[in-house]
Amino acid sequence: MTLPEGWSAPLIGDLTEVVTKGTTPTSLGFSYVDFGTRFVKAESLRHRRIEHQLCSAIEDDAHEALRRSQLREGDVLFTIAGTLGRVALVRDTDVPANTNQAVAILRPYAQCDSEYLSRYLEAVAQSSVVSTGGRGTGLQNLNLAQVSAIKVAFPPLSEQRRIVTKLNALTARLARARTELDRVTVLADHLRRGILTRAFSGKLTSDWRAEHGRGDAEWPVRALSDIAEVQGGIQVGKKRPKGAVLIDTPYLRVANVQRGWLKLEEVKTLGVTAEERARLLLSDGDILMNEGGDRDKLGRGWVWRNEVADCIHQNHVFRIRLNDDQFPPEFVSHYANEFGQPYFFDQGTQTTNLASISKRRVMALPVPVPDADEATEIVRRIDAAFARADRMEAEAARARALIDRLEAAILAKAFRGELVPQDPDDEPASVLLDRIRAERAAAPKPKRGRQAKRDIGG
Repeated sequence: MTLPEGWSAPLIGDLTEVVTKGTTPTSLGFSYVDFGTRFVKAESLRHRRIEHQLCSAIEDDAHEALRRSQLREGDVLFTIAGTLGRVALVRDTDVPANTNQAVAILRPYAQCDSEYLSRYLEAVAQSSVVSTGGRGTGLQNLNLAQVSAIKVAFPPLSEQRRIVTKLNALTARLARARTELDRVTVLADHLRRGILTRAFSGKLTSDWRAEHGRGDAEWPVRALSDIAEVQGGIQVGKKRPKGAVLIDTPYLRVANVQRGWLKLEEVKTLGVTAEERARLLLSDGDILMNEGGDRDKLGRGWVWRNEVADCIHQNHVFRIRLNDDQFPPEFVSHYANEFGQPYFFDQGTQTTNLASISKRRVMALPVPVPDADEATEIVRRIDAAFARADRMEAEAARARALIDRLEAAILAKAFRGELVPQDPDDEPASVLLDRIRAERAAAPKPKRGRQAKRDIGG
């Protein structure tokens, strides 16, 4: 670690009077409660803050019993198990509060600015590698001894504060940019929904109808069974006669059939007879529609385009094959995904854990049916609009990745001493460390035992 003049490279243990962690209250006979003292978990830490709505609560007597892990304003929290490397600075509005064993509590001496230390640990987490006692350690589960042994790029106190001020200004601008980019997903979703609404009201192709002399969009509404064959699938685990010859065949599950796309990274196989295989083989243009699962999965689906050879479907996925091979199946699937959901919710059945809809109810789904050529034009325009929305989201994702890299570069620059100018009149970090050592030597020795003030065990 090459550092500027006046900086030092101590360990976290050299800069803190406390390095400890908490305990799960239930392991000591306490319970979580709806209202009480705030209890911080790893998932409560976001953007160097404690998100109160993501915390649990414990009774006041539990908080008192867990004295070692009572948080104080200015403590720095660092997750060391589960989701690693999350950081938060404890503020006055966060306390009283306690925490569990997945969160390390670092209480720096006054010579180490708490916000500077939290920023430094943020950079450590982004690098995914920590320097502990001269060695590089991958950011896996850490014990307290390893946390105490993390090396810190440690500038003079005034420079620590200048770095924090500059980082706060720069990262606030990056946060505003992220907020704007996050809106792109919402805008893209609104674009898709708006296009579908216009498509199935007839407004999207009003110019096309005028050009082709078709008049108003007075499309007939027909039951799905009038325009297609609806086929149930194979029951997984079905018993067959002894000696039956089975063919190992890929099949689609509910998890494969998403709303408007197919998730085919994992397609399982199943032994079926030749007759079953022939009856259930999917063909190009078949519409897939989920029969059951969680309530929001009812009726969701998309169009099969022979992505997997010789594939069938299980009984929780319906296969819908249109009678007219000139009519675009995407039209029906888009309609069912966007406007069929109220029908599926109303006509489906709900048990304690699962919802389902019968084949008879699916066959009765009312579908608007324009001429095949207009339906084809509608699908073409939907595809074009969806492609624009996809490009918007992809560009926003690329921009967000650039922002993440820029933030990492800013942090790295800060802790190389390149973000703010050095002041030769600043008291060197070595003097601060001498003062910490003197303060530690003069402090009363903590009692040994569970509530010892300093705890750097695993």
